[in-house]
Amino acid sequence: MEQAWRRKRPVGSKLEEAGFENKNGVWEKRVPIMAGDFELVVRVENEVPSFHVLDVAFGEEYIGYKVTDGEFALRMKEEIERVLKTIAQEAFEDVWLDNAQANRIAHRILEAYGDEPQFLFKNDEQTGVFRNPDNDKWYGIVLARKDKTTLLNVKLDKERVKTLLEREGYEPAYHMNKTYWISIRLDDTLPDIEIMERVGESHRLTQTSAKSWVIPSKPSVYDVEKAFRESDTITWHRKASMQKGDLVFIYLSAPIQKIRFACQVVEADEKAKRMKLRKIKRYDDEFPIERLKENGLLAVRSARHVPKALETLLLEKMGKT
Repeated sequence: MEQAWRRKRPVGSKLEEAGFENKNGVWEKRVPIMAGDFELVVRVENEVPSFHVLDVAFGEEYIGYKVTDGEFALRMKEEIERVLKTIAQEAFEDVWLDNAQANRIAHRILEAYGDEPQFLFKNDEQTGVFRNPDNDKWYGIVLARKDKTTLLNVKLDKERVKTLLEREGYEPAYHMNKTYWISIRLDDTLPDIEIMERVGESHRLTQTSAKSWVIPSKPSVYDVEKAFRESDTITWHRKASMQKGDLVFIYLSAPIQKIRFACQVVEADEKAKRMKLRKIKRYDDEFPIERLKENGLLAVRSARHVPKALETLLLEKMGKT
């Protein structure tokens, strides 16, 4: 169950928003489980999370679920895991890579394109690959050289590669084709914004015609159901590379955890980072989180492309196939 916190770090402001209380430097949250007969007590001390289960009737820690495999223990484990995953999503931030600038760039890539680093190599947790989910093409690789230098490899036009190699912070591509790839040192020699420009150039080389996106909406923050009852068109913060004509599927996060709306981008203002979405269809309960996972959509933390298998199902329900 501790896997919920793997590659994650607690954030003070988010802990408070998620209902944690700070008691002498230790953050604590209590969540009723098993119909209120037990409490899951989650603590974060010195950025290290831990939890235990409290038997409400006796006021003492309950460990029975750890030592038995019965139906009751299984249900308790499942409920604990669900609560921990929710807390991890609400109060923690992802820490995929040890290098500080590499981790910042990874977050910027997630915000811009909806892609998380993928760790494809066995026993190597510091080589993260960014690839376009539409065609699996790589557009960025974070890796550590033997001298402990952390690099980001990106793919560029060969003339662009030649020009950039004359500048500080750029090196011939490490373990990649040196004609079309280049390495960027992630040691703060170059500012994040310049590195993201190179990532953008590389990403454009992998783009395809696929233009279906999924975006999350938190019901506790914005009532998108009400907004669409009042109007078929709403304004939304534009992320990634969404353009006029793209399809956008809105996923309602916990406690609903379903794709609820299919929309189309009718206006996209790149400078103001806004877009207008027109509702095409409202789904009922056809696409809960379990079905999304079965069809390749493992998480919806920010805007990202819809996996092909899931896109086919969504379009079928729209009458588009």
